[in-house]
Amino acid sequence: MERYYTDKGFISKGAALMILDDTDSKYFMLIPTTDMPETKGAPSTQAKTVLTDGSVTEVEGLQTNDQKTYTFNYHRDNIKQLKKYVNKSLSFLERNPDNTGEKYTGTMRFGRSALSVDGIVQGQMFITVNSAEDLPVDDVRDIIKPTAIITTPLPDVTITGTGKIEIAIETSEKATVTATSAAPSIATATYTSGKLTITGVATGTTMVNLVTSAEGEAASYRSIAVEVLAAE
Repeated sequence: MERYYTDKGFISKGAALMILDDTDSKYFMLIPTTDMPETKGAPSTQAKTVLTDGSVTEVEGLQTNDQKTYTFNYHRDNIKQLKKYVNKSLSFLERNPDNTGEKYTGTMRFGRSALSVDGIVQGQMFITVNSAEDLPVDDVRDIIKPTAIITTPLPDVTITGTGKIEIAIETSEKATVTATSAAPSIATATYTSGKLTITGVATGTTMVNLVTSAEGEAASYRSIAVEVLAAE
């Protein structure tokens, strides 16, 4: 099953919303979601009358592809991922826990919700459906690729002066991590053998960005907010 993560770390292996990678015609996870909306609205019906028949029958009419709404954790890593695809025409795949799936195309926007769960602000992703396949896919395993991920929670950190903080990081199998500081003049970051080291350089704030990748898998992106305080 697809691997799931949030800013709280590894959470489940259930359903997933995926998008198509045109380079290899396979789907990869967009972001973890907390729910799945209905696939299609019920078709409308039209009354059918025949003069030689004393009864009125119903026939299937138009079927609507309603806008889909998904709920997700409104975290900077999820936000950064979604911003890449706003208003773009995408091919989506909803993967169910039993490996069946529904395909559709549409465009996506998102926003912050007024709700929070366990202190985590929630967001909503809105997809305007352009077209949807009538029948579900029996088995999606051959058309998806896993996502290389970090499975441990990543805390934001505060460093005093030129001190350093070491964070043990676990990943999915075969994955490697590349660490980059957005402002090396404030803090540097290195990753070696499952250990991330962040070292203070000068007072200020910056972000450490982590890219997790593996051969034949989609990459994932995480971040750590860093604040460097003046030395006592």
